[in-house]
Amino acid sequence: MIFLNFPISGDLRLPLLIMEWIYIITGFEISLIFLIRYFKQEKNLRNLQDLGYFSLFFGFSLMWFFFIIGDYYVSETIVSPFYIWKKGSKRALYLNFGYLTMIIAAFFLLVFIEKYDIFLFKRYLFTFIFSICAFLFVIVFLIDITLTQPITYIFWIGFLSFFIIYIIKFIKKIKTKGILLFSGLAFMLIGFLLTTDALIEVLGLEGRMIGAMLQLISVVILSYFFLKLPPFNEFDWQEKIEAVFLVNSAGICLYYKIFEKKKQIMDEHLISAAIASINIMLQALTEAGEKDKGISVIKKKGENVIIYSSKLVSGVLYTSEELNFPKLVLKEFVEKFETLYYNILKDWNGDTNIFNPTEIIANEIFSA
Repeated sequence: MIFLNFPISGDLRLPLLIMEWIYIITGFEISLIFLIRYFKQEKNLRNLQDLGYFSLFFGFSLMWFFFIIGDYYVSETIVSPFYIWKKGSKRALYLNFGYLTMIIAAFFLLVFIEKYDIFLFKRYLFTFIFSICAFLFVIVFLIDITLTQPITYIFWIGFLSFFIIYIIKFIKKIKTKGILLFSGLAFMLIGFLLTTDALIEVLGLEGRMIGAMLQLISVVILSYFFLKLPPFNEFDWQEKIEAVFLVNSAGICLYYKIFEKKKQIMDEHLISAAIASINIMLQALTEAGEKDKGISVIKKKGENVIIYSSKLVSGVLYTSEELNFPKLVLKEFVEKFETLYYNILKDWNGDTNIFNPTEIIANEIFSA
């Protein structure tokens, strides 16, 4: 067994600090990506899950910031009295700040996630459990800051249980992305365990270094997973899209793709009629002064038509239901197409074959 004194010293102190600061900064930057993405979206397209993911990554990074202070910069010597407590140490104080930060962050994550779906028996079940956990933690924290560790074990068990239930519930819908989530959570759990005092006493600071690396990898994996994730109540959005069209400012169809085999626009004549109908809708939006406002939705004969107008191209997406996530996907599709073919679109000679590679983009975006 290795007896480790705090603050951490020795040859591995600097490499560990560098690794853990990289981990913290990466987490903060990823959290800002979610926050900026939320506020950059139009109000009707904003997804509260982005705020939940911001809370998760920001909270985890802030927790680890307090851990660094507690492990590298302050003493673990217990003194009595200690501020408002009968006894305590500066390290215990900062570690508790970290625990409380993560519990609060997890609480907000669950509030925003459970808003969209029910996990287990009722809506906000895990939010309620975590609110009790947070309340108990604060009570114990105010009584004795050296006795809060068992509450954190309850927190981590509950947190992991939620994600296990999440994986079971959505495994069929998230498909291969489930591997990303599982691996990210596994790296996070193993990495966190390797940084606990109990395992550091067994494995030494080398184990903590490995743990920090695994957590850094897990943060990157989980951020990629959550960035690609639709709202929970729209997981089956791909089953609701029927067809997409790209039309230039002259009303000429540059590209189209039929997703739903039951969609009654399969032959050339019906496709031409659909394009004519699209041009009528675009003309109506132009006359109403709404075409330049980005996303528009028209409900027509039992179906929804989503229109996104960019500088040179308008995208039109037919869906069987009005959902928010397909609006974001259509916007991404139009912007990628316009970026790729910008110079060609400005001086186009009428040959639509040049846009054939768009099929690759469509498959990538609409089948992701």
